[in-house]
Amino acid sequence: MFAVVRVFGNLLILPVALSKLPREELGMWYWFLSLAGATALIDMGFTPTMSRVTSYLWAGAQKVSSMGVEMEDRALADRPPNYKLLADLVKTMRLYYYGLGFFATSVIAIFGTVWLFEKSQALSSFHTVVVAWCIFVPAILVNCVTGVWHPLLNGINEVRLNQQVQVWGLIANYVVVLAGLLCGAGLYALALGYFVMGASSRLLARRKFNVLTHAAEYEAAASWRRDLLFSLWPTSWRTGLVTLGIYATLNASILICTAYLGPETTASLGLSSQLALAAVSLATSFVAVKIPLFAQMHARGKSREIAPIVFSRMRWFWAVYIGLTLCAAALGPKVLHDFLHSNTPLLPLPLLVSLFFIIGLEGHHAVFREITLTSHRNPFVAPVLISGVLIVVLTLILAHWMGLWGLILAPGLVQLCFNNWWTVVVGLNSFGATSYDYARGLIGLKHS
Repeated sequence: MFAVVRVFGNLLILPVALSKLPREELGMWYWFLSLAGATALIDMGFTPTMSRVTSYLWAGAQKVSSMGVEMEDRALADRPPNYKLLADLVKTMRLYYYGLGFFATSVIAIFGTVWLFEKSQALSSFHTVVVAWCIFVPAILVNCVTGVWHPLLNGINEVRLNQQVQVWGLIANYVVVLAGLLCGAGLYALALGYFVMGASSRLLARRKFNVLTHAAEYEAAASWRRDLLFSLWPTSWRTGLVTLGIYATLNASILICTAYLGPETTASLGLSSQLALAAVSLATSFVAVKIPLFAQMHARGKSREIAPIVFSRMRWFWAVYIGLTLCAAALGPKVLHDFLHSNTPLLPLPLLVSLFFIIGLEGHHAVFREITLTSHRNPFVAPVLISGVLIVVLTLILAHWMGLWGLILAPGLVQLCFNNWWTVVVGLNSFGATSYDYARGLIGLKHS
């Protein structure tokens, strides 16, 4: 539901934004979003870990250990949720996220403001960008401070409800952005919509969570517990390092492009990347819907039965992604110019095809990374972190030497050396398959 609303919302908003926003302002907007994404690095992986621990407590677990949960027995089916310990966890994590929010926002605000005044004063829309930045910074704070509630809702098995809450946030964002763009607010509308989306969805998530967990009965007696925070750390930092590597892979090019090549070029790169990532999102959805099923099959000892499902879904992945790539290459420039009258063009065709190819390979191995995690293994910390560092270094070198070609090729070259193929092999091994089995499966032959 969330993905569908997001795609159709973007189809509604993007044409208006492309026709109403100057190219340099759209480039700065992608720069804003890349900086906001850095808050996930400072989170250090606590969000998914907290969600998993919440699931344990909701199942009746009596104690959280440093590597998961301790249970006196496995007969938890008849136990009620551990509301008291859950209330302690909520209070502890709320205080942590308050501290995280103010720290992360302060760092980003200082860095972003200094960079704006040093690098962007020559922009014709400099004043507009600065005012939009002043709106956007509080939005980062709101999203950080209230970010605890969505993973908590997921943790108590309210995934569908959480998606509905997020959909309302998206709708609020689209209404504000669309109205603002049509009224001539430009970049201000995008920044304000980001603020409204974060505030509305997370406040609604908090209300729903408190009702479902009887927070009124336990909140007053809840206490901040350092031992709870420390018990989450051993698992969190590993996830945090993987997040760091993924951020460097996906977001570093936007920041470097803004610094080296300017916001107008960044606008074309950001728009082209947005289309490629949307294509990956649609293609991977065929596998993503089966991820919970894969986890259940591992738990039931049916790992080897996963292969036929994966292989058939990956045929859809490649068919959809290749089809969307061809559509973007053949029709994208014409649609933007002739029908949408966009102020921002896509990248030139050779660059665009190369970008889609590299992002497609990235999305392909990311699918197998998620499949591997369903077997409760995470061997990706070192490879993802090392590749992230190498991508940043190589991008800085090649961007200075080759411009846009360097920005696009650097991630592809680094990932092709290891993660593009190694992650797939690890994923296949997690359910007892080989590369040969995968090749046969892609052409419709039965798994041996």
